[in-house]
Amino acid sequence: MLVAVYGWGVEHEHFDALVQFFQALRECGWGMQLYEPMARSLASHFGYVPEWALLFSSAAELKSEVRFMVSIGGDGTFLDSMQYVCGRDVPIVGVNFGHLGFLAAGQNMEVHRMVMQLYQGSYEVEERTTLQANLHREGGSASMVALNDVTLQKSGKSMLVINAHIDGHFLCSYWCDGLIVSTPTGSTAYSLSVGGPLIVPTAQTLLVSPIAPHNLSMRPLVLADSSVLHLRATSRDPEIVLGADAKVFKESSPLEVTVSKSAYRVKLVRLQREDFYSALREKLKWGMDVRN
Repeated sequence: MLVAVYGWGVEHEHFDALVQFFQALRECGWGMQLYEPMARSLASHFGYVPEWALLFSSAAELKSEVRFMVSIGGDGTFLDSMQYVCGRDVPIVGVNFGHLGFLAAGQNMEVHRMVMQLYQGSYEVEERTTLQANLHREGGSASMVALNDVTLQKSGKSMLVINAHIDGHFLCSYWCDGLIVSTPTGSTAYSLSVGGPLIVPTAQTLLVSPIAPHNLSMRPLVLADSSVLHLRATSRDPEIVLGADAKVFKESSPLEVTVSKSAYRVKLVRLQREDFYSALREKLKWGMDVRN
């Protein structure tokens, strides 16, 4: 069996754990296909070259035998890794070498246990909703897929005016610094930082959260995930920033985007004893007495 490993590199304090992870894969008799930029980083920073590993630098180079995509890093790295298995029946295993790590299956200090659980089949696979954003512009259209969120944001000092329609019905005009449309998975990401609610990942919802709205009565809105949003954003600045997870594009104003649930679902590995509620307790410190 073959495991793909994606990441950009590790800090010195995580290097030993990464080597232990590679060794645990070999002990289980698994092959590895390593992201080429990560292989270069390990060679230049640590003089370490896992010569037994195959390399890949694009989705087309991933072998058909790959059973898992392992993301080494934080949630941003996990979102990047999704692009390489989009449309494939390959679940993603997040190993948290970052900070919060809501998408991770294990931490860097428990990599050997994690590999053994994968080897023994002691895990579950969750399917997560993704978003599709269709960008409408002169000369054609473009589309992109996001696991966390699609965002419209100002590029300069001027605020945006975003006219929002839901299923053909006019909702309102947002006067704001931006707007976030997120999946339940994305409710723990950017949306959370602007006051959006936390949503259980399996809920069939979409979340619309304004960024610094001019009208303080504007609040996040939870929609059915069957909803189709049409957004038209204008600004006195010449450009508007369109984001799909970690990817950012500058587009001309005015900007028209349609956002809806994508047909593609991301498969995410959860190890035994791991769930969304334990993540809330551990990562957001719910129920902890801050005086201790």
